[in-house]
Amino acid sequence: MKYFVFNKSSDYERGYGEYMAYHSAGLSVESDCPGRASYWSRILDSVSPGTVWHRLTCSIPEAGQAMVKISLYTSDEIVFEEGGRILDLRKDLQSGQLSLSEKKEICRPFLRRELALEPDILLHSLEGRYLWFLLEVYPQGTGRTEMGDFLVYFPAESWMANLPEIYRREMGKDSFLDRFLAIYQSIYDDISWQIKEFANCLDPSVAEPDMLRFIASWLDVEEPHMWTESQLRRLLAHAREFFEARGTGKGVEMFVELYTGETPFVIEWQDWAETADSNDRLLKSLYEDDPYSVTVLVRRECIPDYKDHQALLRLLKQVIPVQMEFRLVVLEPYIFADGYSYLGVNSVLGQYTEAALGRDSRLDFVTV
Repeated sequence: MKYFVFNKSSDYERGYGEYMAYHSAGLSVESDCPGRASYWSRILDSVSPGTVWHRLTCSIPEAGQAMVKISLYTSDEIVFEEGGRILDLRKDLQSGQLSLSEKKEICRPFLRRELALEPDILLHSLEGRYLWFLLEVYPQGTGRTEMGDFLVYFPAESWMANLPEIYRREMGKDSFLDRFLAIYQSIYDDISWQIKEFANCLDPSVAEPDMLRFIASWLDVEEPHMWTESQLRRLLAHAREFFEARGTGKGVEMFVELYTGETPFVIEWQDWAETADSNDRLLKSLYEDDPYSVTVLVRRECIPDYKDHQALLRLLKQVIPVQMEFRLVVLEPYIFADGYSYLGVNSVLGQYTEAALGRDSRLDFVTV
């Protein structure tokens, strides 16, 4: 069985929406919606005239968030002549010049069904080479209204065709037996789809967030909730490089850069001990005089609050060898004598104006 799928932003952008936002998870109603949002899907082409469509599945808003009506249209032609002019439905539906009511009027001859949006809709009564749909959303709650992951299956395949002739005498699109068997056929199709698409569940670039965390548990990623979805996808996609470097200075750099977005400064004992001279006392106080120690320096912009600081501490405990001691230093944007001040990193030489009384005066942190 063939299908059309809507599961990324570009799928929705090929349609036309009013007060609708497109994202990888589907559609959401914009916050400034005046009371009704709408979305016209792109026109789906089965290639075969007279196609009998099979089924539409999707995720719908949670109960109480919104009322959603779906209008289903089919036709064997989308370019035709009317009143001496050529009409192209594909262009008309994507036009920003036509209102919703005008587009509905143009499509009225092709309207086949109107109903409340459900997670699973049987389409056996719809025939035509082309199919498209209109969503009309009426938000009711204060939360975000979302829907998506539309799948349209075709052509219709009924298990009635596999029954003995005596049961097929009343074979019709709306017969009780046909609709009854369609329940179990839908369950079977869903299981078959999951088996067929299981490989994608293991692909970090497209796996669902819950599956990402499940995969992370296989790879010994502790506390996967610490990572954002994009960070976790990158970590799992490059797991081999990350875990080969785990426990090394390079590994610490890679993990901290992934978490903070900026490469840290990793100072190991041998980096300064061999060249220590008159500054030996200062270096020991800054970087620990211990071969089994490491100092990690990150700028304040990378971990702006206490929560990020504690999360980074937990991360470092996971990637630094168990026998090693580490010190996490946050580089403040000031110059301190005998402190962690590095020119061009967290300190710059500039011109300061003296503090003075007046409307525009200010007292800087460094002013004594």
